[in-house]
Amino acid sequence: MIPVKPSFAVWVDVTNPGQFFACCGLLELAHRFWPGAEGWFHHSASSFEITSTNDEATLEKLIADLRACDITGLTDEEREERDALEAEKRRLRRDKKKLPGEKEGRRAELGTKARSGAVILGKPFRLTLSWWQGEENTPKTWAGRQEIHKVARAAQDALATIADASRLFDHRRVMRMPAEYRTRRGDENKVVEPFYFDARRFVHALDTGFSLDVQDSETLAHPAVELLALVGLQRFRPIASEQRGALDFYVWSSPLPVSIASAVASGAVWHPDVRPFTSQLRYRDNQKRYKAFNTAHPRTNL
Repeated sequence: MIPVKPSFAVWVDVTNPGQFFACCGLLELAHRFWPGAEGWFHHSASSFEITSTNDEATLEKLIADLRACDITGLTDEEREERDALEAEKRRLRRDKKKLPGEKEGRRAELGTKARSGAVILGKPFRLTLSWWQGEENTPKTWAGRQEIHKVARAAQDALATIADASRLFDHRRVMRMPAEYRTRRGDENKVVEPFYFDARRFVHALDTGFSLDVQDSETLAHPAVELLALVGLQRFRPIASEQRGALDFYVWSSPLPVSIASAVASGAVWHPDVRPFTSQLRYRDNQKRYKAFNTAHPRTNL
């Protein structure tokens, strides 16, 4: 059998669940940009490779288009409406008054949509992300006060300084407030917490003495992993493990299109070239409010 030549590859650590699902996200975007693209993990599990019949298929092109595409949540009109309602509520609070019931209801509705509504990737990908609105066992890791669209946009902005595309998942940067969320001077320096998909980010509050996201600490994130894992989890879902609080996923080593790879990755379809892994979701504080992906370990049974 003649080995398939990859169009491009990225270095990966499959014991990091965030990187695994980020690879799935890469395949999803490649499939939408170059229909028929296939992806697989090298047998050494040190790289993820994608092949396409399109001679112009490159990782640099994919990253450039991801950086340039529109990522939307609330519309501009909805964001302006929400900001106006929040400002009005603050003014009334100073006078010990409350928003009228109808306005308060609308403010709460827009807040909920901002925190948990769908995120849409525009051209050329045309992809709606909403997997966290589904089953209760979806691996939602972010804090309740975090706005999904804001985090996705901050991660997108942080892709601007990538020097080596093949080391995409090792790109580290503090994620900052996106331009559309800045309302006053200095907002451009505000820290935006990641989704905590990347297992290297896991920190328990007891280890630091305080909660990183509550204190807005300036710690480095891996924005490509965070954004691409958000994309990958739309189609590629881990499954609940026999071990309580753990998730299983399957690493495949043969070129597969996205439709088949997603079924193989979740164990829904048997494939001879797979290796199963288990990752225990970890709480980041003793009150069990925030979760994070933790390092995965190979399973001994299929």
